[in-house]
Amino acid sequence: MKNKVLAALLVIGIIFSLAACEQQKNILPPGEDESLTFKTTSLIYQNGGYTTYSLGSVGFQFTFTKDTLIVEDGEEVKAYEISYDEVPLTIEEFKRQFIKNYKIPDISSYKNMVQYNLCESTNDSPGYRLYILDSQYWVGTIYRNYIWRIVSVDLVNEEL
Repeated sequence: MKNKVLAALLVIGIIFSLAACEQQKNILPPGEDESLTFKTTSLIYQNGGYTTYSLGSVGFQFTFTKDTLIVEDGEEVKAYEISYDEVPLTIEEFKRQFIKNYKIPDISSYKNMVQYNLCESTNDSPGYRLYILDSQYWVGTIYRNYIWRIVSVDLVNEEL
């Protein structure tokens, strides 16, 4: 009897875990008139080189809507037109996104990896990518088609 109860609890736990993962995956992209706001929690990667324009400070807040990314760094607020181009992410593909001379973050411990190409960099503005690694969210800032900075972010509010 004890084994049946433990088995039933295990099955229930697995079902709730799968439902939570599926619910989390479905928050992006936000629907019409919805937004998600994420706040930077830590710096994961910073390229040591320089850019021809400022990438802003690391203390960002990112607000995602259906077709816009709003980046706030305390002093400036910039809006970028985006699309959520979902790309399955492999370790090899991730490594190709960096300039070879800099230490690349290790993502080998993650099981579920997805990349969203949000917008490309231009001559006068950065591009952005969103990485979902299991239950972690990272925002990558792109400069000249390479990752220039990655920050870890946490969801702070969801306006539905």
